[in-house]
Amino acid sequence: MLFCRFNVRERCQDIFPGIVVVMTQRKFLTQLAPKFYAGLTHPFKAWAILMAVGASHVPTEKREGIDVSTGGKMKLSLGAGLLVVLLLVGVAVGGYALVGGFEPQTPEVLRLALIPAEDIVEMMNLFEPARQYLENELGVKIEMFKALDYTAVIEAMRAEKIEIAFFGPFSYVLAAERANARAIVAGGDENNKLAVYHSILIAHRDSGLQSIDDIKARPKQLTLAFVDPASTSGHLIPRGHMESVGIKVDEHFKEIVFAGGHDATVLAVGARKVDFGATWEGPFNRAVGQGLINPQEVKVIWKSDGIPRSPVAVRGDLDEKLIQRIQQAFLDMPQKAPAAFAQFEGRWERNKSYVAVTGAEYEFIRQVAKGLGKLD
Repeated sequence: MLFCRFNVRERCQDIFPGIVVVMTQRKFLTQLAPKFYAGLTHPFKAWAILMAVGASHVPTEKREGIDVSTGGKMKLSLGAGLLVVLLLVGVAVGGYALVGGFEPQTPEVLRLALIPAEDIVEMMNLFEPARQYLENELGVKIEMFKALDYTAVIEAMRAEKIEIAFFGPFSYVLAAERANARAIVAGGDENNKLAVYHSILIAHRDSGLQSIDDIKARPKQLTLAFVDPASTSGHLIPRGHMESVGIKVDEHFKEIVFAGGHDATVLAVGARKVDFGATWEGPFNRAVGQGLINPQEVKVIWKSDGIPRSPVAVRGDLDEKLIQRIQQAFLDMPQKAPAAFAQFEGRWERNKSYVAVTGAEYEFIRQVAKGLGKLD
């Protein structure tokens, strides 16, 4: 049973289809008002507050009203008067239902993070044209979140400090588990198919290492550089392979360090600070091309099977329509902003396109992580 004033039976039935409610001031404030208020845009929120404050000063004498469920007259209290005010606000914003009828509003700002696979400042500078493209395409301000390691990006999404992030496959799996991350696109090839990349182990010539068998023969004498605990090619996959051939990574090596970035790992091997290191072919080839390391001194001694390219993910609690818009903006970037796309991808993964993904593409990464005890 719902009580309304001013002969608005038809309007109440429109707004409350199929609902019979006995509305008191306490019940309205504690049950329906918060849901109604949450659905209002900012101008209407302000108006609703002012109207509610004004209503609170109305004299408390009772007035004649109409019981819209029975047609009988009864006395209405302040609670019913407050309901009328907010019903009128509901009519003003389009006649939505008070309970669950408002569509979520597009946020004023979307915050985006890049995993610091290499120098994060340089990565953010290279991403700037892509940021501007996304801002214009979505009509929402895009702010960059600077993270110093992979875990910081995962934790930022878990704490709702970012809405969008570029992850690696393993860091995405961790973020899906801990932070409700949802993959929407990943790197593609020229035919708009999901592309792959490879983890590699590289060794300095002076180490005498030429294969995994050489590592297995004398691990106690060797120093190893990984990239980051949440790195796929720079930690999870090479660790998994070494464990699979009987090398106990945490027990057998003389020393293990986490260099913090793929570029740092490559340079550490080149400078003979470690005997060998884990990375992927992109940073290694770039370092060779830039003359930062000598390919006669630093060699690839192992290469993995293909790994699905890194995903872009959003927080799973975002509005579905907004998620679809973000996904489409990324899918359209190579065509609508080719220079911006090429500038960032030239440093990121050299992808030729972005393709839609669901997260299922990284299931085998999840299984590897579970097998190594890196995922609950």
